[in-house]
Amino acid sequence: MEENIVYLNGEYIKESEAKLSIFDRGFRFGDGVFDVGRTYNHIPFKLEEHIQRLFRSLCYVQIDPGLTPEEVQDITLEVIKRNEKNWAPNDDYIYGQRISRGEISYLNPAAATRPTVLIECVPIPFKSFAKRYVEGIHLVTTPIRQIPPQCLDPRVKFQSRLVNVMAEREAKKIDPAGYGLMLDINGLLAEGPSYNFFLVKEGILLTSNRNNILEGITRATILGLAKELRIESAEMDLTMYDLYTADEIFITSTNPSILPVSKLNNRPLREPIPGPITKQLLSAFIKLVGIDIVQQALDHV
Repeated sequence: MEENIVYLNGEYIKESEAKLSIFDRGFRFGDGVFDVGRTYNHIPFKLEEHIQRLFRSLCYVQIDPGLTPEEVQDITLEVIKRNEKNWAPNDDYIYGQRISRGEISYLNPAAATRPTVLIECVPIPFKSFAKRYVEGIHLVTTPIRQIPPQCLDPRVKFQSRLVNVMAEREAKKIDPAGYGLMLDINGLLAEGPSYNFFLVKEGILLTSNRNNILEGITRATILGLAKELRIESAEMDLTMYDLYTADEIFITSTNPSILPVSKLNNRPLREPIPGPITKQLLSAFIKLVGIDIVQQALDHV
């Protein structure tokens, strides 16, 4: 298999040739933003929405990438195209854009010379989550809290993920197979380190308010599918009580898309896994993307 190709600051080069300066503000301070999507059947899913979110993040942190949204979209498609030769028929890829403020300028330490723009794609690690579609995941509430919007708005997909990393590590101290779920500083349920969550109570689909989470593209897709299926849904403040008394819980994220929860803080959830509404939404999602994502993942095990 040939080495993957990435785009870095105007050039399409091999991954091994992609180098960043030790003075890059993204490396030194986490001063940058990123976005990540995936393909289904080798077709990028909602690429335009991911680019729009990327540019909202760039606007918030005041970084001008020197490229238009259309140019970033075209470059992303070109990176995917240049790597298609490495794809097996049943493979799919994660694509992502990472943009930092650039190298430190010692004449003006708060500024930078020019932004660093990296666009890449890598294989989806299906083996890491394939069996979770059937067995479910173990959700663990972690003592690490979501950064409050008064400090840094969580709707921005910023480069520093240390809070997210620590939340996941704390979850795995409790349960080595655990997936972390963060609360906000007021004790309300927020999100996981790299995923949103939903719960079902008495047939109603519930998820946390937008003011303390990153608004996931998959999350928005599920809310749209629920509307089409006439499943009542609401975004609202949710507490641990709501989580413990839920009939179903599942998470949504870019790679696995939808994963059911089978255990919460070492308490098994009621069977079956996935629950009826989770199963209904998963089926609708599979129909939308045009590939059985469960079977695709299991085929890689």
